[in-house]
Amino acid sequence: MTVVSRTAACRLAAMVVPLAVVVFSAGPASAGGPDGVVEDGNISRAVGSGLSGGTLVGFTATGPTNDAASAALIAACQGAGAQQCSSDEVTNDVFCVVSVGADDGSGIVAGGAGPNVDAARDDAFRNVGRANLVLNPAARVLASSCP
Repeated sequence: MTVVSRTAACRLAAMVVPLAVVVFSAGPASAGGPDGVVEDGNISRAVGSGLSGGTLVGFTATGPTNDAASAALIAACQGAGAQQCSSDEVTNDVFCVVSVGADDGSGIVAGGAGPNVDAARDDAFRNVGRANLVLNPAARVLASSCP
């Protein structure tokens, strides 16, 4: 689970205020095998986000391991010209994963996992709460991936 806080960009005439990123992350859970190793023919799936033209955008990627899926996601995000790219949730399990963010200028983005997209979105909100942040209830799913 990752919670990212991106500050809003302010443009005054020709001045652009730099954006800051704060990342809170917890290690992946393992169910008896090594972290991030694909079992039973499943592939690892990652969802994440970045800023493109001041708008939050979502990305998905896959890979043979959780680390590879996360790296592919960052590469796809950067390849699309987005900035402040983050892998917000990754799994090689039978869960749906989502990246959730609000277009309210807070810059808060979170990942979550669950048996379906709605449950994964709810998990993302719980992850934000655990990071002592508040995500706008109107936050939208930026990206999702389900088995």
